Amino acid sequence: MSTNSKILLEGSFLLFEKEVNYAQENFKFSFNEDLQQYHLQAEIVSRVETGEFLKILVRYEMNHHYIPFSIRIEKSMGNFQATENFKIDTMEQELHYSFEGESGVHEFKRAISAKHYLSAPAFSTSAFFTMTKKFDPNGRTPIIFISSSNEWEYVGPPEEKIVYGEFELRETTKFKIQDKELVANHLCIYEHNSTEHIEEEPMNLYISKYHGIPYELIHGDQKIVAKTLKKNY
Repeated sequence: MSTNSKILLEGSFLLFEKEVNYAQENFKFSFNEDLQQYHLQAEIVSRVETGEFLKILVRYEMNHHYIPFSIRIEKSMGNFQATENFKIDTMEQELHYSFEGESGVHEFKRAISAKHYLSAPAFSTSAFFTMTKKFDPNGRTPIIFISSSNEWEYVGPPEEKIVYGEFELRETTKFKIQDKELVANHLCIYEHNSTEHIEEEPMNLYISKYHGIPYELIHGDQKIVAKTLKKNY
């Protein structure tokens, strides 16, 4: 097994709900020269209402075109534990999914498109799709994510969810992280297309020029901000 990986970026995010910091995410993003693959490892730690700590470990793997082929999600909280695996068979264009919890192991497979987008609970993975998705410069672009609603018990297989993205092209946004001024692209995420004429406040996602790693998210009372960010190249 190749170990020729170099860490490209590493950092941390703070997650807020109504200005209250309830969780932190730490991540490392690396590239394996031998395999020509990107790997991201993230750890999210949060204190829930019961006082217990929820820990989520995410391993997100992509080819050199930023197309994901493997995601592993491990969750633990007190006596609860659950593990999810998303594996892509690129030859057959199939998604193989497994969930392991108290009720045992559940498996599922389905056909997927050539350019698939897999959703994970780590904020650091939330904008990888922008590295390959072509956006309509004149309107909202549909984006299809495959994600799971399973938490501690298996409730069903992964499902597709469609959202709509539109870049705010008129200007870039400047950020300061650790006294460094950085420039981000502003992507608005909507639940509905503009043709439906439904008024809604978008999810505002600010994305760096470095491999699609996000800087910040604002949506209603929710806010995720970059606490630290280190570039190693």
